[in-house]
Amino acid sequence: MVFRLAYLVLIMSLGLFGSLAQAQGEHARRVAAELLVIKGDLRELQNSELPSLHHVGLTDRIKGGLAGLDILMRYADQEANRTVESKRTQVVELMTWVEEANFQMIAEAIDKLAGQYALVMPTYRVTNPNDYLPLHQNLCLACHDNPNADVERPAYNLYKQAQKISTLEMFARMLVGVRGDRVTGVDNPLTDLQIVGLMQLYRSKP
Repeated sequence: MVFRLAYLVLIMSLGLFGSLAQAQGEHARRVAAELLVIKGDLRELQNSELPSLHHVGLTDRIKGGLAGLDILMRYADQEANRTVESKRTQVVELMTWVEEANFQMIAEAIDKLAGQYALVMPTYRVTNPNDYLPLHQNLCLACHDNPNADVERPAYNLYKQAQKISTLEMFARMLVGVRGDRVTGVDNPLTDLQIVGLMQLYRSKP
C-alpha cells in the first residue's frame, strides 16, 4: 500500500499521467475515440431541430467512421495481445442500421464495443489555458470561430461545443478530427498536452 501510494505521488510530481495515456496503443486510442465520436454524432442525429443538410453530413461521417473500424479493432487487439477476430459482420450490420435510422440498435452496439475499447484520457496540468490561445488562433480560428452553417459538415464553434459535450468526447473529437497538411502529413499535428490545453481554453470561456 505504501509503495503504491509513493508510486502515485511520483507520477503526479513528474506529470506522467499524460505519458501513461500514451501507453495505450495508438490503434486502441483511435478505435476508442472513433466510437465516442460516432456515439456523439448519433445523439445529434436524433435532434429534431437538426437541419436536413447537417443530417446528411452526420450520417456520412458516421458511415466513414464505421468503415475503418474492423481493421482498426484488429490492429488494436493485436497491440493488446488479444485474440484477433474480424468484426466485419458487426460493422456491416451497423451500416445497415444507419441506413434504416435504427438509432437504438446502433447505440446499443456502439456501447458494447466502447466497453471493450475505452479511451484513456490524459490528465496533464494546465495552469494557464490562455497560453494556448495563439495555438487556437493559428490553427483553429479561421474555420471554427465563425463556421459556415450552409454546408453538410460545418466546423462547429469549439468554445460552444466544449460547453455542450463531455470532456472525454471533446478529447476524442480533437484526437481523430484534427489533421495536418501537405507539410505535416495527415497525422494529428497536436500533442496530447496541446489538445488538453486547448480544451481547457475552450471550457474556460463560455
